[in-house]
Amino acid sequence: MPAEMTYSLDQFWRLVQGANALHPEAFQAIETHANGTLLAIAVIVLAGLSQSIGQAIVLFLNQVKPIRFVLSLGIAALLFAFSAAFWMLSVWGVSHLLYGVDVSFLKVFRVLGLAYAPLLWSFLVAIPYLGVPLNVVLSVWSLLAFVRGFSVVTELDRWQVLGSALLGWVVFQIMQRTVGRPAIALGHWVSNSVAGAPLITNLRQLEQTVQSSFTKGSDNSSGPSQ
Repeated sequence: MPAEMTYSLDQFWRLVQGANALHPEAFQAIETHANGTLLAIAVIVLAGLSQSIGQAIVLFLNQVKPIRFVLSLGIAALLFAFSAAFWMLSVWGVSHLLYGVDVSFLKVFRVLGLAYAPLLWSFLVAIPYLGVPLNVVLSVWSLLAFVRGFSVVTELDRWQVLGSALLGWVVFQIMQRTVGRPAIALGHWVSNSVAGAPLITNLRQLEQTVQSSFTKGSDNSSGPSQ
């Protein structure tokens, strides 16, 4: 592996580890890094990929063809990235209107992109009985990283950051349910069409499907021999 690539990967994982540990230095570093935007995109896409792996276990259990499986993961990761970008835009807009934050969206994107680092563990949500609690833990962890990172780049206090996050989320939800509804429907249609089977995004339904598959496999293996 070339030395430059090794160095870049080392930097990437150092930033990810710093964000997971909620170190402000990690967010300061990516804010000024020459390749900070690319690193932030990498974190978001990998987090989306990790999340889609957890959800796509259902496809694996249904023995979906490998090419469909891979394409499904890729599309899910890209849709996750677009969704994350629009949520960041909502938060940035709200903070600008409410608190007069004068920071470029690019800097906000870099910092909040790194805040998705805890979601790199999202593939674990498919673990039976632990999926929902793990998802809660990862979501709270990512929110804490968001608060830390956004306060670094905007110099707002934690309550202002939380207010921006909450109102930004409300704006994002409104956009999803109004002008964004056709785009979301198209995204679901593309995902299900490529996968060749409906993707399950509800964690409780995902757990039930995985548990049911394992139970059937166990019953078949322990059944009477012919």
